[in-house]
Amino acid sequence: MSEHAYPEEEKQEMALLKIGELASLAGVSAKALRLYESKDIIKPVKVDPETGYRFYSAEQCEIVEALVALQDMGFSLNEIRMLLQGSASKEELQVLFSKKRQALQETIWKVQSQIEEIDSLEGSLLGKKDGPSEMADVEDPTAEESSLSKPFLEMSDEERAWYLAKMVRVNPHNVRQILSEAIWL
Repeated sequence: MSEHAYPEEEKQEMALLKIGELASLAGVSAKALRLYESKDIIKPVKVDPETGYRFYSAEQCEIVEALVALQDMGFSLNEIRMLLQGSASKEELQVLFSKKRQALQETIWKVQSQIEEIDSLEGSLLGKKDGPSEMADVEDPTAEESSLSKPFLEMSDEERAWYLAKMVRVNPHNVRQILSEAIWL
């Protein structure tokens, strides 16, 4: 009998990844993998009883990558566990995806609003009337600065901060929100 009584088992162990190796391949930390294990999302295929080392299969790297992608989409670890384990009904999945879609749409609206606020602020400070456009960046170098931008540039730091705070707080894009908040005070 040879030294290696279980060559098949040895091959399997050679194919296993230590927690740090899986973490590196999947682009997460070993601490994150331990968290995923505690949440019952991913389990090591083997734990050495003497050392406590965790070992994972190469296939589990794909699971961790999917988990990270789902987190990036805004899914919680509990929702991810439900998705990966297939424990949700069709109706539960429809509700879950609808909520995520709505949350992402709200994020899009918020970012679009912030872009509009930046455009408005830029227009106010630099005296642009057209809003953002390719032609708005091409200005006549001989033209004098607008009446809004010149005083702004000459203001003290405190005056500029006050002016910017007022411009950001009240502009055409958030007047409705500010009036609503004022009414409820």
